[in-house]
Amino acid sequence: MEERIKTEVSVLMQKIRDVKSVAFRPDTAVMSCVLNVIVSILFGRHMDNKALSELSGACHCFLHSFANIAVICMLPLLHLLPKLRCHLATSVTVLNQLFNILRNCIETADEDSFVAYYMNREDGNLDREQLEYVVRDFALAGSETVDSTLLWSLVLLAGRKGQCVQERLWKEIDSQVSRGCLPSLADRPHMPFVEATILEIMRIRTVVPLAILHCTSCDTTVGEYFIPANTWASTSLIFGKFFPYLCYLFCFVRKIMSF
Repeated sequence: MEERIKTEVSVLMQKIRDVKSVAFRPDTAVMSCVLNVIVSILFGRHMDNKALSELSGACHCFLHSFANIAVICMLPLLHLLPKLRCHLATSVTVLNQLFNILRNCIETADEDSFVAYYMNREDGNLDREQLEYVVRDFALAGSETVDSTLLWSLVLLAGRKGQCVQERLWKEIDSQVSRGCLPSLADRPHMPFVEATILEIMRIRTVVPLAILHCTSCDTTVGEYFIPANTWASTSLIFGKFFPYLCYLFCFVRKIMSF
């Protein structure tokens, strides 16, 4: 895993050098390198730029389209609303495109890959649909989360307050890692400031823990509110985004009951 990551880090660094200090959007370059790490594990090889662009685009579009229909998981009746039905149809279409790309990749996977190992291990008991879902989950969860964290790192370190942090990071890395080499996990215990910076970025810009639904495992109290066990809970951000839909549903139910 570490060697795969180092390979893509070198590619990303070269892409940054190639722009020669001209302002550019790093999201495409970062996403392609992150996704290539996952792809090399799943299928045993890297993708060319065109195929990688199609896969990254499908992953990105699906995750963002799914955000528009997340409220349906909490209130299935909302799928009756025209706007949400449109979002749901878009999400299904994008998901089908993603599966088509992944199926082609599975068919051409190398012997030295996760897919080949999975198929050989399951042998006669292979559930092809389950394999496709596992590969999809790896591609989605393994790319978007890392990609978002790295992009937030660039944003925070590029700011005015981040410039002094950059200098401290550079000095610590330079003191522990030989010139011409990339940092490795073996260097981690010797670079506490680098470790602290990574953890602080992940604390400030949390990618997943507060972005998905949770379920309480026992009775609990948050502030003045009692939440019983086995209750779905989410952040106010999600409810705030979909509050208009909840209002529409409420009005819709009242209208039906008035007949």
